[in-house]
Amino acid sequence: MRGVVRTLCLTVALLVAVPAPASAHDVLLSTVPEDTQVLSSAPEEVVLTFSGEVMDVSTAVVVLDPRAETVSTSAPEVDGHQVSVRTLEEVPEGGYAVRWRVVSSDGHPISGTFTFQVGEGGPPPPALDAAPAEARSPAAETASDQGTADASNASTPFVPLRTSALALIGALGGVLLYVIVLRLRRASAPAAPTVNPTDPSEKETR
Repeated sequence: MRGVVRTLCLTVALLVAVPAPASAHDVLLSTVPEDTQVLSSAPEEVVLTFSGEVMDVSTAVVVLDPRAETVSTSAPEVDGHQVSVRTLEEVPEGGYAVRWRVVSSDGHPISGTFTFQVGEGGPPPPALDAAPAEARSPAAETASDQGTADASNASTPFVPLRTSALALIGALGGVLLYVIVLRLRRASAPAAPTVNPTDPSEKETR
């Protein structure tokens, strides 16, 4: 029983000493076009590269022209660390804004914005907060709606290490209790009677 108690105490000490693993959100590493980049012609697609493999749920990438109208023509495509969306082949000169939202590999949503310029002239990009939900393309809206339920499941936090530790401690406590009860039963059980080989009654039976 001392060995069981020693093991239980050691397990508790280790689980308390080991810190729970920390999870970090993915970050946006680069974009094509780059933020504030000036292009001679409109890009065929906009590509975002993240530090981790983002989840293919509730992904949204919207490209807005100077009048805050959507010029992205496809639902965002997720490929590992990259998310891309196609744009109109011909757009007027001016500034464009990109608003994006993805679900990080740790299950948490992240979002951001950046701008780029087509040509040397034209009006400036729209305000970065000028992308209402109805401005998204129909394809992007459909993809976002389909991924809403999955995103809620994906953002469920992982079971903490200490929760598992408590379950393990409970199991070890149950084993310890069983050992104690078993030993108490053995100690309280009556001793079996011993037979005396020289008992006279035994001789008469023979």
